[in-house]
Amino acid sequence: MPVAGAPPERGVADAGDRRVADWDVTTQVGDEDADPPPRPRRWARLIVLIEHARPAAGSLRVSLDQLDELALERGGERGVACGADGTSQTLRLPDRQMSRRHARLARGHHAWWLEDLGSTNGTSIAGDRIARRTLIDGDIFQVGSTTLLFRDSVVPPGYAVPTGATSVGAVPEVLQTLMPSLEQHFAQMARVAASRLPVVIRGETGTGKELLAQAIHQLSGRAGPFVAVNCGALPRSLLESELFGYRRGAFSGANDPHDGLVRRAHGGTLFLDEIAELPPDAQAALLRVLQEGEVRPLGSSEAMRVDVRIVAASHQHLTRRVEAGAFREDLYARLAGFTAELPPLRARLDDLGVLVANLLSRVAPASAARIRLRRDAVSSLLAHPYPRNVRELEQALHSAVVLRDDSEIRVEHLRLEPGPAAGDVDTDGADPAELPAQLSERLKESRGNVAAVARAMGKAPTQIRRWCRRFGIDPDGFRDPGGDRHAEG
Repeated sequence: MPVAGAPPERGVADAGDRRVADWDVTTQVGDEDADPPPRPRRWARLIVLIEHARPAAGSLRVSLDQLDELALERGGERGVACGADGTSQTLRLPDRQMSRRHARLARGHHAWWLEDLGSTNGTSIAGDRIARRTLIDGDIFQVGSTTLLFRDSVVPPGYAVPTGATSVGAVPEVLQTLMPSLEQHFAQMARVAASRLPVVIRGETGTGKELLAQAIHQLSGRAGPFVAVNCGALPRSLLESELFGYRRGAFSGANDPHDGLVRRAHGGTLFLDEIAELPPDAQAALLRVLQEGEVRPLGSSEAMRVDVRIVAASHQHLTRRVEAGAFREDLYARLAGFTAELPPLRARLDDLGVLVANLLSRVAPASAARIRLRRDAVSSLLAHPYPRNVRELEQALHSAVVLRDDSEIRVEHLRLEPGPAAGDVDTDGADPAELPAQLSERLKESRGNVAAVARAMGKAPTQIRRWCRRFGIDPDGFRDPGGDRHAEG
């Protein structure tokens, strides 16, 4: 039977072929010569999340990629020493509550183990003192008065896995992260900042959208000013005149001319927060600025040239606003040269220590180095859902700095509002009657891996743990019996 005017090529029959009527049907799945798709790259690492006695020191990330063992010891300064064989290292921490040889992480056949080495004050996971346990991605444990986070997760394609110990780089605070996906995203953002490409920032309220816009301006090298305006905070009747300016006599009360924010940002950056609130007329005028590089003040027939970089932000998805007809598609196309995503704080557990260190230095610049966190305060900071994101963390730390009696911050100083009561747990749209079974099924599939369940359900690990506590579900009960997570060494 000809195919496209040519006889088909004959293949060699095998067990997968069959005869249909008078035709031999040869089946072939895939291309034998094609390269198989690359396997996802996993990376095991340990993060020194918070040193309770000196939280302003920030976090340190230690790669376990080329190691078989990492020892945890008390030392004079924080740092990593390499063993002679190249497959072992020692992480030393200046923690007086640690023993000289406190604990170790060891690579097993399929997982990493955490083992206490007979320390005086012990090693604990979720408040339980342990001798030896299997670690899974997202496990938090304490040695002495230091909280650490174990990660073993897939990294984004193209991510260059670092070796040894790393901390946040010399970049603006808002771009500091120890999360591989965010590191990659922020690196792209830094390159975009040096161009003239417009940027749209999306993130929940309190995630730091204006700080990110300021960082983009700082990295752009533009000599002009950074000018910010919240489009949702200005009355609609005043928005156009404030943005684009006006001539004298343009309307009643316009006794003097006004340059407007666009012209004020000439040579610099104009940050338009909550741009989804921009009314249609203002959207059309902003489109002219982006397309033609000019602005026409109210009451003027002449357009004025402007050189301005636009950075816009919204807590809403602008694409949905476009689909609903509430936002111009051509304006969105001009604005979204690059879309920057700021995840909520509840999804940034790896960065909690980085954020705490930066915020303490901001709210208590003279005393940050002397501030200590009691263990109950650290536990509260780790468990809180942060509905108001980084802004809420900053307010909690500021309150604690003011209310503390001495250098130690206790849980009551943080004044974090508690999450939902047990009987009023927020199921985030899920059917409360079906959620326990859904959680159990997911935990069974992942063998008790809370982080994997969180990813599968699109939630933060802290949310999954709250639901488990609410419904009396123990993730440890779903662990692989072969791994014997609770085995005492």
